[in-house]
Amino acid sequence: MVTAKSTSYPRLTTLLTLGVSAVVLITVLSALLLVDHFAKNYAQKEAEQRLQLVAWQMRDALDQVMQKSVSDVQLLSQLNEIKDGKDPADARRILDHLQHNFSDYAWIGLADPEGKVLASTKGMLEGQDVSKRPWFIEGKKALYAGDYHPALLLQKLLPYSIDPWRFVDVSIPVYSSDGTLRGVLGVHLSWNWTRNLVQNILAPADKQYAAEIMVAREDGTVLLGPLKMEESKITPGSLKLSRSGKSGVTEEVWEGSQKYLTAYTMTGQARNYPALQWSILVRQPKDVALAALHNLQREIMISGAVLGVILALLASLMARRMSSSLIKLSSFMEQRSQTRSVQTVQASLPVVHGFHEAHLLSTTIAGMLEKEEQYLTKIERSNQDLEATVVERTREIELKASQLEDALQEQRSVQSRLQAIADNLPCIITFMDRQERYLFVNAFVTTEFGVKPEQLLGKTLREVVGDEFYKTHAQQVQTVLAGERVSFEGEGKLNKRTYYYQSVYVPAYDDAGQVTGFYAMSFDIADRKRVEMMMNEFVSMVSHELRTPLTSINGALRLVAAGVAGQVPEKAHELITVAMRNGDRLLHLINDILDLEKIASGKMEFNFQPSQIGPLIQDAISANKSYADQYGVSIHWHEAYAGMIVNVDRHRVAQVLANLLSNAIKFSHKGGEVEVTVEMNLARQRIKVIVTDHGCGIPPNFHSKIFQKFSQVDGSNTRKKGGTGLGLNICKTIIEKMEGSIGFTSTVDVGSQFFFELPLAGTSTTNDN
Repeated sequence: MVTAKSTSYPRLTTLLTLGVSAVVLITVLSALLLVDHFAKNYAQKEAEQRLQLVAWQMRDALDQVMQKSVSDVQLLSQLNEIKDGKDPADARRILDHLQHNFSDYAWIGLADPEGKVLASTKGMLEGQDVSKRPWFIEGKKALYAGDYHPALLLQKLLPYSIDPWRFVDVSIPVYSSDGTLRGVLGVHLSWNWTRNLVQNILAPADKQYAAEIMVAREDGTVLLGPLKMEESKITPGSLKLSRSGKSGVTEEVWEGSQKYLTAYTMTGQARNYPALQWSILVRQPKDVALAALHNLQREIMISGAVLGVILALLASLMARRMSSSLIKLSSFMEQRSQTRSVQTVQASLPVVHGFHEAHLLSTTIAGMLEKEEQYLTKIERSNQDLEATVVERTREIELKASQLEDALQEQRSVQSRLQAIADNLPCIITFMDRQERYLFVNAFVTTEFGVKPEQLLGKTLREVVGDEFYKTHAQQVQTVLAGERVSFEGEGKLNKRTYYYQSVYVPAYDDAGQVTGFYAMSFDIADRKRVEMMMNEFVSMVSHELRTPLTSINGALRLVAAGVAGQVPEKAHELITVAMRNGDRLLHLINDILDLEKIASGKMEFNFQPSQIGPLIQDAISANKSYADQYGVSIHWHEAYAGMIVNVDRHRVAQVLANLLSNAIKFSHKGGEVEVTVEMNLARQRIKVIVTDHGCGIPPNFHSKIFQKFSQVDGSNTRKKGGTGLGLNICKTIIEKMEGSIGFTSTVDVGSQFFFELPLAGTSTTNDN
């Protein structure tokens, strides 16, 4: 047998012994640290709870005594001997009886409204003037509780005490049965009762735990506590915490560097009677509070160390026993490293019987060694095949790379052509992401604004055009980012120049259907605007020139029809009637065109005045009644909210109502009904006027054009019914000038509802948002 070659690696026995021992020691140490941590937390929480309970006991005891004092003076003030008694002796007897039952009442007295003491316990201070005392002044107004204080005059009359006399006052006004002020009843509560409280609450804990109770005012003056601190000021953090109305325990430093656990709370909270809010502080040195913990820590560490050593020894013995079987396999592996004879290795391979895993490992290794040579042979053959495959795949990759380069070159060529097309279009083309940052700008921006496209890339729309110009586009930007195509015209000043433009915003989507940005195309329409202005001026001039002779013609026709020039034959009268009707239509068209010209030039004037909505509606109905009779249509007004007042131009509102009513009449069926209703929106302080017909309705594809100039539904009844297509556009402008809004709903063959809203008098559009 070949001797195994020694190595520098440690033996399995050593590693197992060290590993298991380390795990045991770490586990024991972790358990000890965990136990110590929880023991420390438990000990500190127990100490904090003990101090908190003492603070609460002291607080509740102080509150109970103050509540008893308040209850006593309230009860006394209702006794007949106090409020109606004539003999001071009767009142004195009751006061002495109360003092006898509760000896902490150092003095109880009744003073008349001028401050003279009428009756008191043991006759002290009777006849004295107490009108300047705070308890009398405040008690004369209402039930009063006075803070801790000395009383020099009363102190001289009371028995000698080692501790200086200090008092807490409770007083209340006393009224006779007839409601007149009888006087003020006052109680001086001796401060000695608080010292008795401390002795009862803290005496056992004081000796064992060195705990101290302090009662302090808001300014930090100690009213009760260690003698060296009484009537001096303190400023610990626990005092500020207690003044916030909270209860708890905090760790802080007192008197140099000594650490204390301090419980804090405050009296006089959530009371339905006058109470004094004193801070209650209970402190205990931290090392005293956690003394038991330190002893427990020492015991835990000693016990843990002994247990760790014992467990480590046991783990070492178990590791040596477990590794003995594996050492045999290790010796075999060392031998095999010196030879490649599989037959020899299989013949000398030991079969381990120490435990199931070792036995399974030894038999498995034998099978693996047998297959190893087979795998090595296959691997050599596979390596040869792999080299040939790699050469073939390399040629394929080179071919694909060449094709990809050609495709990229073609894509760059297409992109260059698209860029050239975009740059030479006579409009600005851009693409912006959802943050409104420019990602693409064509070269026409240089022609239009004198800036290079790369100067805009990465900037936002607001940064490029400025805040004022951006405001006119903000709504359109939000609409296109919501997924709707937007087309609009506008004008604005940019770089001290006025631009007239037409813009189209188109949303861009990703594969998931989400809007990632939008394409924007803007065209300069300044030339078109100039032509429109010239046309408007020409139309206005022609309309003015036509209206004067047309008015004269209509007047002459009416005079002839009325018989001024003599009796008119029936046949001629019919022709004159046709001429007058068409003359009225022509005059109405000219007036609409003139109104449009005024709107375009900003010259339409409004005379606003507060007006009731009811009379305006009634006048419009009366003016259109004869027109309705021609069509056999009735007008019905639901006269609700008729008294509501709006600040409007009466003439313009009448013009809007007349237009909506005439349209409703014109498109109603014969024998139909037009309804006028008024609704109120109190939340928005607006009134809504609705005109409803039951006619043919408006096709859905025409809804978006209904308020545009010269808009008529082709192929419908409008051509038969007549009309210029200007009325609704004028109505929309008039209503918006009066800070209102206009709209409609319509269903084909059912009817339409046209409505407008106006703010009530005294409100404006700023209230609608």
